[in-house]
Amino acid sequence: MTYQIGCDIGGTFTDVAAIASDGRSYSEKADTTPSDLAVGLLCALENLADRINRPLTDVLGATTRFVNGTTVVTNSIAELRGATVGLITTKGFGDNLLIARSARNAHRDHHKQMSLPQVVERKHVVEVAERVDRKGRAIVPLTEAEARRAVDELVLAGVDSIAVSLLWSFANPAHEEMIAAIVEAEHPELFVSVSSRLHPVIREYERTMTTVLNCFTGIRVAEYTGRIEQELAARGVRVPVAFMQGFGGTVSADEARTRPITLVDSGPAGGVIGARSLATRLGLSDIVTADMGGTSFDVSVLQNATPQVTQRVMLGERFLTALPKIDVMPIGTGGGSIAWIDARGVPQAGPHSAGAEPGPICYGKGGTRPTVTDASAALGLLAPGAFLGGRRGLDVDAAREALEREIGKPLGTDAVGAATAVHRMVIADMSNAVRAVTVERGHDPRRFAMVAFGGALGTFAADIARSVGIRQVVIPADAAVFSARGLLASDDVRSRARSAMWQAGSADHVVAALRELDEELVGALRAAGHPEDRIDVEWQGDFKFAGQQWELRLPIPRRRAPADTGRVSADLTDIQERFAELYEAEYGAGTAWVGSPVVLMSVRVVTTGRVRAAEIAPRPDDDSVPAAAGTRHVHLGGQETEIDVYDAITLPVGGRLAGPAVLEHPLTTVTVPAGWELQLDGLGNYLLTDVGTAPASEDAA
Repeated sequence: MTYQIGCDIGGTFTDVAAIASDGRSYSEKADTTPSDLAVGLLCALENLADRINRPLTDVLGATTRFVNGTTVVTNSIAELRGATVGLITTKGFGDNLLIARSARNAHRDHHKQMSLPQVVERKHVVEVAERVDRKGRAIVPLTEAEARRAVDELVLAGVDSIAVSLLWSFANPAHEEMIAAIVEAEHPELFVSVSSRLHPVIREYERTMTTVLNCFTGIRVAEYTGRIEQELAARGVRVPVAFMQGFGGTVSADEARTRPITLVDSGPAGGVIGARSLATRLGLSDIVTADMGGTSFDVSVLQNATPQVTQRVMLGERFLTALPKIDVMPIGTGGGSIAWIDARGVPQAGPHSAGAEPGPICYGKGGTRPTVTDASAALGLLAPGAFLGGRRGLDVDAAREALEREIGKPLGTDAVGAATAVHRMVIADMSNAVRAVTVERGHDPRRFAMVAFGGALGTFAADIARSVGIRQVVIPADAAVFSARGLLASDDVRSRARSAMWQAGSADHVVAALRELDEELVGALRAAGHPEDRIDVEWQGDFKFAGQQWELRLPIPRRRAPADTGRVSADLTDIQERFAELYEAEYGAGTAWVGSPVVLMSVRVVTTGRVRAAEIAPRPDDDSVPAAAGTRHVHLGGQETEIDVYDAITLPVGGRLAGPAVLEHPLTTVTVPAGWELQLDGLGNYLLTDVGTAPASEDAA
């Protein structure tokens, strides 16, 4: 028996999922340990081995693939805890990070426009006398003495890492390479990040910020990945550990250490990739993914089962970067989000979280401020003796006392009234998030199904769906650890971009850039062990109307043969001629700047090494009628109701149950409201259908 294992280290829990070679699946979790993430990971793996009923060393020794998603980069940026970074830049451009892009956020109130926190202290920004023009010509050559002076200044200042980002370096990287060579030869203990290696694409601020954040997170990622590899190897893992990237797809530990910034939001990316795989298997095309964990609620839209990848991502709602990332919208509403009363007397939840330490009050670990999970416990939605398979009892009385003290008294109500108010606000906040990625972006949510996962979402999913008009909800098997399982559906992916501006005439430089990136990335996948017949390559170009700020990414036919150079030029011209049509297909009729010149700004090559992902074996339908395991008093809609409780483990495949009901799984709880029907499919997924609401006409006002 062999296993593929996925691990997602979140803000509250560390989740692990395994699929065995016989098609059986296993899942477990443990508390995340912020001071040393490897401790929580090993604890979760021990729990998993107990569930498989084999020693951990046997399980890990029989593991053929291990994929890790982590919040280490995301947390480092959010908490501004990272390396001491020095920046070397072109003379006269030392205030680039201070100036940024003028307005810091979308607020029109100038009192809310705050200066960005500085990842690099101004005293650690060193300017060098050099200048390259937009055609790559060295107008002011950089001397070795000048380069060495800049490096020595930062070394004496005691920086941990050095970022190198010079003006127009993507057109000619020679000056950056000179500086990097000095650092790498004379100061190998320093982490160095070079913008022309990391992201050789126009837009100085985004390129510089990406390079700086790569340095800022580099040492922490190196320590983290090294420790994970060491601990797993000591317990029998013989395969390389793969790490998830924020734009989907995995990389090796060595590549993660070189480009640590690509690991940002890798956990949410795993959930989206897993949802895509599940939707394809279920025959669903358009889905909304929703993930509610301990600290946040993340939502994304997939049309034609394709994740949307955003370019130039804003990290931490503050730092505009050149990173591509799966478009996931987070809000600070998770199971551990703290409930509070705002200045208007309205109950709120989040964005502050109780985290893993101390966690919700009902966990009995010292928490003092009520959370969303405390509200669910107070309403009777969670069984005190069955939480986490019975491993953790819930102190419901403590949760109720805190809710009444912090929320109930200001509102003039009791603990149940306070919990109800928090529960309703959370549903409203999450419903608004779903509307933001659907209605506000031109999508009709009634045409979508929702794939809902995360340990906390089962108690809210149906109510959120009904609020926005979604009538079908899929709660995956092992929903509580679905992001970890989704990691196993990911392929090995490499992606690189390069500026290659073109509007008319010869496109030889575009072809050269595409072929060079193609050769580099295909070579990287070959070196990682992928055979030629399992490597897919896609060429892409970023096009825009002249004068626009943002580009539209479009596929370019891949033509590697030297004889096909002229055909690439014809392909680019064809895209230019059809660009208005392609643009309006994306953004709607009438949005194209008809008559405006069309410009190619940059090219990108994406290579995918297709892995042989393990799949869960389906089970046949069972004609048995689901039988309730008991009843429980819960508070729904402000009223106490006695409803049936079902055991998820004994629920027959194909069996249907009608709400109101509660389905208890060892790692999660699913609420089936009145008017909903739940069915278990052969893959272990819970399919909820809103049978109490008539389908709304898509033409209705």
